Amino acid sequence: MVLVALAVATLVSASAVLSVSTPNPIRLRDLVKRAGLILPNGQAPWYVYSTSSVHGKVPYGISEDFVEWTVQGDALPNPGSWVDSSNSGIWAPDVRQITSNSYVMYYTAFSTADGNHCIGAATSSTPAGPFTPQSAPILCDSAGGGVIDASGFEAPGGALYLVWKVDGNSKGLSTPIFIQPLAANGYTLTGSATQLITDEAVDGYIVEAPSMVYWEGWYYLFFSSNSYNTLDYDISYAVATSATGPFTKVQAPNAPLLVSGDCGTAGPGGATVINVLDQYVNAVFHSDINGADASGGRAMWQITDLTLSTGVATVNC
Repeated sequence: MVLVALAVATLVSASAVLSVSTPNPIRLRDLVKRAGLILPNGQAPWYVYSTSSVHGKVPYGISEDFVEWTVQGDALPNPGSWVDSSNSGIWAPDVRQITSNSYVMYYTAFSTADGNHCIGAATSSTPAGPFTPQSAPILCDSAGGGVIDASGFEAPGGALYLVWKVDGNSKGLSTPIFIQPLAANGYTLTGSATQLITDEAVDGYIVEAPSMVYWEGWYYLFFSSNSYNTLDYDISYAVATSATGPFTKVQAPNAPLLVSGDCGTAGPGGATVINVLDQYVNAVFHSDINGADASGGRAMWQITDLTLSTGVATVNC
């Protein structure tokens, strides 16, 4: 397994070697804050999608080798008429391939009508977009404090799900993570939602950024805990033998997966984890650039061949 950090100061990938054990990491600054990750049809190039920046509403980049990345443009220039035009930044996009020529992007934006963050969906025939948004958000929860950090999941057999965080900490409430089935189109919610985990004292009373992956009989729910703008921010995980749980948070010594100081990271979090055709598991996440907090920006890092075995996830660096 290889862990590499990525950084781009311009629109082209540039290396900045850090003094970390093998391999030498490279940081990618322009694709940060819960980057979505996809490998269309299981073949390069890889695509990553970022929270809004100077490069667009949803900047995206590509890589042929999962090492060198180039920022390409904006995959979602129009997030939809439901998005508040005075507060139109897009958070935490996630893209999933539904068929060979059908892609769905899930994203968080502030809803004018709801007055909170909601989850939207947009579709495209290519991973580069431009994605076309649905006319309304697919999920809101004003009573809970809004909803954020949506990610898609395809279970063995092809069942599709949406996983998300209730943004309760925005109102001093809890931050449960839910899952709900999706229709075959990849964006219409069906059935009912199931709570997977919620925040506890050990999490700093925050759990967020869920990403689910299946590997050899186990469902791994990766999530971040503690405050995003502190060095306590981390990547942990819970496990189950069913997509809807019950999930058990893995404890020390097997968790968290990454904390500040591991592999040269600072406040690692916001992981997106991908099972590639049941052959290997890759991931991206973000970490503080200045080594102290988010004030200096966040950089995207990558994990190649994440080790998953009988309910335990391991990063070696």
